[in-house]
Amino acid sequence: CLNSSMDFWYQIKFNMNNLKETAFTIDSSTIKFGNGVTEEVGWEFKKLNCNNIMIITDKKLIDHVSVIKTIKSIEQNNLNPILFADVNVEPTDSSFKKAIEFAITNNIDGFVGVGGGSSMDTAKAANLYSTYPADFMTYVNAPIGKGKLVPGKLKPMIAIPTTTGTGSETTGTAVFDYKEMNAKTAIAHRELRPLIGLIDPENVRTIPPNVVACSGLDVLCHGLESYTAI
Repeated sequence: CLNSSMDFWYQIKFNMNNLKETAFTIDSSTIKFGNGVTEEVGWEFKKLNCNNIMIITDKKLIDHVSVIKTIKSIEQNNLNPILFADVNVEPTDSSFKKAIEFAITNNIDGFVGVGGGSSMDTAKAANLYSTYPADFMTYVNAPIGKGKLVPGKLKPMIAIPTTTGTGSETTGTAVFDYKEMNAKTAIAHRELRPLIGLIDPENVRTIPPNVVACSGLDVLCHGLESYTAI
């Protein structure tokens, strides 16, 4: 028994000594949480000296309280809200390109993604490519894309989630389906991360039960993914 115990601890010590040294950086968006914080989005953009604000959402949310409050707040701060409601439920390279073109055409200098992960990820892509124009595959993760690093700071982006699963308001990743290869890939860089996440419980009170369930599974998958990647 004693020999077995000593051998066990020796193996642990041996394995620990042979681990590669790894440095972790924990960084995140500024998170504001509370009932009604959506109404502060215009004030936040005003502080950031933005004027033309692209509100990125999907067609089903056009009349949702989150979008209505976002538009109203931006207008009350004498800024210009410009609505883009053509987000795909599962973003594709084509749907990202539509948002990018819209941002460039309308001289956007501030972005707000309102909705689930798809809206927030679309906002990240529109921000990146309108700030640093390039061939679409330039910033897409290798080996599917070229994996080029984001050159520098992006324009201010605020995320207003209306679901509770993706966590996209705190990440620097924009996930999409690349149709040509029938593959899911992403653009990933810390500069893509939203500057501010406005977490408003009032925006999630009417989530359908199936979306609540899917969001819970999304959280579980994120946790398992993180654990198995170590």
